[in-house]
Amino acid sequence: MTNVYHVRKIKEGLYAIKECHNPEGRHGVMMYLTVGTEKAALIDTGFGVVDTLKDLVSTLTDKPVICLVGHGHPDHAGAAALFNEVFMNEADEELLPVSLSYERRMGDVFGRGGGDEELRAICEKHIVMCDKLLYKPLHDGDSFDLGGKTLQAYAIPGHTRGSIAFLDRDGDYALVSDAFSYRTALVNMPEEKGKGIRDYRDGLSRFLENIKDSTELWWGHGEEPVDHQIPKDMLQACEEVLRGETEQDQASDNHFSRRLAAAGKKMMEHTCGSVMLVYDANRV
Repeated sequence: MTNVYHVRKIKEGLYAIKECHNPEGRHGVMMYLTVGTEKAALIDTGFGVVDTLKDLVSTLTDKPVICLVGHGHPDHAGAAALFNEVFMNEADEELLPVSLSYERRMGDVFGRGGGDEELRAICEKHIVMCDKLLYKPLHDGDSFDLGGKTLQAYAIPGHTRGSIAFLDRDGDYALVSDAFSYRTALVNMPEEKGKGIRDYRDGLSRFLENIKDSTELWWGHGEEPVDHQIPKDMLQACEEVLRGETEQDQASDNHFSRRLAAAGKKMMEHTCGSVMLVYDANRV
């Protein structure tokens, strides 16, 4: 079977796994395997359009593996069903019927055309499917002792209500999934005006208070760590929107704003430094 996974050893006990869907290795999604002396943890699982991720992980470690889903979008939870012990924030349960659907995942990977038709045929046959993802609740503050290293969970609700980042203090790195990036879209915001951005601001602020200047921030869509200025700028963007400094904001036309979930919402783009915050102006 065509191998869609590219593995890179970042440091002892930490691997980056990139799920790619084209021969050039572009447009991939990242997941991370961190290995302790007793257990290993896989953070995120890609789209799961082939069913070989668990087999790949077994070539990297012989330790029992727990799967930690950073958030419930299709490109991060797609292959979670392959693993025996899965943890996810229950706030993202509502996303799973769409995120785990065959149509959504195949559409996201191959829907733009020009893809690898041979790979598409393989994925149509080998995509990971499950009627219901079985997982254990993942909460802010949860700790996972892997033996010699511990991952601490930090809730950063925003991109999704259940978004979680994981910090290894001793290893001085964090695995943040899509909790923040150069562009973060807040589509499913709470109905209470301002609450969605306040919650995101507070989550970002607490996370930044608990990392060092040297902490590496590994994210879901890039092969290099995110600069610390990214979450700092995103935090400032939240503050500016909450203060009503939105005169220069423009209507959003990015792919999140075109999703069915954004229908009927007033999605706007707020730029601050190096980042863009996309939000529903009706709920600010």
